[in-house]
Amino acid sequence: MYDADIEPDTHKAAGRHADAHVPRTLVHKAADREVLLSAAQPLADDRFAVWMRWPHDHLLHGRSADGVRDSLIVVETMRQAGIYLSHRYHGVPMDHAFVLHSFEYDLSAPIRDLGNGADVVLDITVRREPGKPDRFKLASEAELLVGGRSVGRAGMSWQALAPKHYAVVRHRCAGVPSLADFTAPPADPAPLRPEAVGRDREDAVLIGDCPEEPGSWRLRMDTGHPALFDHESDHVPGMVIVESFRQAVLVEAAKRAPDGWELRAMHTTFASFGELDQPVTVSAEPLGDHAYLATARQGERALATARVAGRPAAPLAGMAAEAGAAAC
Repeated sequence: MYDADIEPDTHKAAGRHADAHVPRTLVHKAADREVLLSAAQPLADDRFAVWMRWPHDHLLHGRSADGVRDSLIVVETMRQAGIYLSHRYHGVPMDHAFVLHSFEYDLSAPIRDLGNGADVVLDITVRREPGKPDRFKLASEAELLVGGRSVGRAGMSWQALAPKHYAVVRHRCAGVPSLADFTAPPADPAPLRPEAVGRDREDAVLIGDCPEEPGSWRLRMDTGHPALFDHESDHVPGMVIVESFRQAVLVEAAKRAPDGWELRAMHTTFASFGELDQPVTVSAEPLGDHAYLATARQGERALATARVAGRPAAPLAGMAAEAGAAAC
């Protein structure tokens, strides 16, 4: 068992402040402002408490006017926690590449933090599958607590690969060339309206119309984006695909819930690497009441799929009651 300076089964963050953060290199970020973790502490074998430093205002991870966080902040938080704990406590070397296989989260209540994430903690377990000493295959599961109250659960699986192993996997998983690969990629389509995808800025819109495939959208990839392309990548980042899923589902859900729709759960599986110089098509197909199947493709090749669930947005008074606040 790891030595710990806090008692197991507690999540008290004594002396911890949301303006502090873990080293950005240990979460694979280039800018301090993109680091979402404040600190981490072992609780028991493979189990940790991870405290947050969520931004009050952010291009993608801010809070709405009623104080509710965008649920996708859970995805990026889990991604960073997995990378950090892999390096810090599971001995993964810094030169290893991380390949995400799957993640999921399911919220039981809206996320309403203090505005800086200081009252948010992940109770997370990270386990490494047995195998060769130089191979790292890991999985995590976590409970998300806000102000000591559980608001949902999340999980993720990934591999950390040495450079030579990553080069083999990356080459093997690359798309098969076609005639289209030898022509200039099409220009990014005009973005949808920000309000249609739950954003308030055009540079946060990742999908545009796809006239050649009605009912689908074309992914817009701005490799200079300060949040989604914070660091250099040789493929389409997983968070870019996830955010495009979120936006596509919101557009589709608006047809059935014109007053708004809240995303509460997502289970995503990644199938292959997406090439930066080839167009990506995103779709969202209804699966029944308040559930959708989102898919990202390059040609006939699936990059990722996700089952997304939510519900129509509740009236403001109802949301306040759900959070235990007095409506006035």
